[in-house]
Amino acid sequence: MKKILSIILLHLFIYADEPPFNIGESLKYTAEWNGISVGEAELFVSGLELVNGFEAYKISFTTKTVGLARRLFPVKDRIDVWIDKNEFYTHRLKKDINQATYSEKVDVLFDYNQSIAKTKNKTIDINFKARGPYSMFYFLRTFELNPDKTMAFSSYEGRSVINYNLKMTGIEKVNSALGSFSCKVIRPFKKGKELFKNKGDMRIWISETEKKLPVKIQIKIQYGSMTLLLKEVIN
Repeated sequence: MKKILSIILLHLFIYADEPPFNIGESLKYTAEWNGISVGEAELFVSGLELVNGFEAYKISFTTKTVGLARRLFPVKDRIDVWIDKNEFYTHRLKKDINQATYSEKVDVLFDYNQSIAKTKNKTIDINFKARGPYSMFYFLRTFELNPDKTMAFSSYEGRSVINYNLKMTGIEKVNSALGSFSCKVIRPFKKGKELFKNKGDMRIWISETEKKLPVKIQIKIQYGSMTLLLKEVIN
């Protein structure tokens, strides 16, 4: 009974207040590959929409290469995700990936009343509330992270279900165009190993400010690293 009460109280603590972001918020990033500026990225909260009867924030994540990098390796990606207004899990995910050697289009709709996730060509049974990386950027801003706690999540983007863990690994200072931030470092991982292929590893730096901004996002793979560094906050 005490355990159940603690879970209820924790849930109330996490979701009682308004989130530290609002409709119209735009987070703009510089994109670097191995320390060289190659492009731009943006996280944008465009509005509230109904998905399967639930109110959901529509979040758009766009990335593109610019200048010489665009000629050498053109990238123009857009990912739209609809996350629950109250609990920030994913109701719908739409990906439009356009890169020099790879492209992908997928639209996943989660129906939690029927416990299914479906795309144009496939329907699978689910027993979890999906939290992928794009909804995670906002979910992590809604509560105080505990360095002693490992959290377990599941995501689905049209291929196979990915079960992964997430843990705060420390506090680091991050310098950006907006100044210096003290940030909590978050690491997603899978069964004690890297979450991504090609010896991939991901880190997310969340500021200790009131808005809990994702100041830095980094993915390291076998051949280098891609880093997004916050340069502008609008609204």
